[in-house]
Amino acid sequence: MILILNEKELLRKSLEEGYIDNDKTSNTIRILAKYYFSIDMSKKQVYDSINKFFIVNYRKYNAVKWQKTFDRIIDKVCKDKDYNLLNINNIEITKAELDKIKKIDNIKFEKIAFVLLVYAKIYNQMNNKDSDWVNIDQKYIFSDAKIKESIYNQGIILHIFEELGLITPTKIVDHTNIKVNYIDKNSPIELVISDFRNFVYEYLKWKGKNIINCEKCGILFYSKNNSHKFCEICQKDNWRKYNAEKQREYRMRV
Repeated sequence: MILILNEKELLRKSLEEGYIDNDKTSNTIRILAKYYFSIDMSKKQVYDSINKFFIVNYRKYNAVKWQKTFDRIIDKVCKDKDYNLLNINNIEITKAELDKIKKIDNIKFEKIAFVLLVYAKIYNQMNNKDSDWVNIDQKYIFSDAKIKESIYNQGIILHIFEELGLITPTKIVDHTNIKVNYIDKNSPIELVISDFRNFVYEYLKWKGKNIINCEKCGILFYSKNNSHKFCEICQKDNWRKYNAEKQREYRMRV
């Protein structure tokens, strides 16, 4: 998931450990800017503080190269004047919502619909209102649904969703906002999502697919058989450590 749902934790890691989100460095810049503005720093003080943070913690940091990025993000945060840090712990999915998705009866479309639903509920919490709109590039929707399609085919699929009445796209030109039309908060809660890694697997698990939690990192993944206990990344890490230990034992014997 591209969104940072726990900005408070990211800020803590940054201030205490010098952590920088290398996948999307702008997240760290934006969250630091929010924090520094919240303690009444001026725009120049915010810039200087973030610049100092990157000098200390970012390898091969080039202040000239990053100046425009810093200015753009700091100006945006200053203009919005919203310094509250996002802290979304979980998303609740109701039985009626899941049943509606299941009735689509096309596993590819069902996964996309589930991802759209989760994003809509996240944005509702972010905006503190139940508008049910998703404001994110469609490529991230398909990526989180674990579906590979061309941009053209992605557009066709979303158009089918519109024809089915599942979504309503924005009428604003060049905007990607989508309104999700199958949210039903009056139904009993069926799923609570608190781990947003591979979160589409929560739906597949609900449908009875062989989805389990990795015994090492806890992430959801497809289990091919009963002996399959670890996700691919943890399995490779286990083998690496095992081989390293065997090599160490061998060197000690010779």
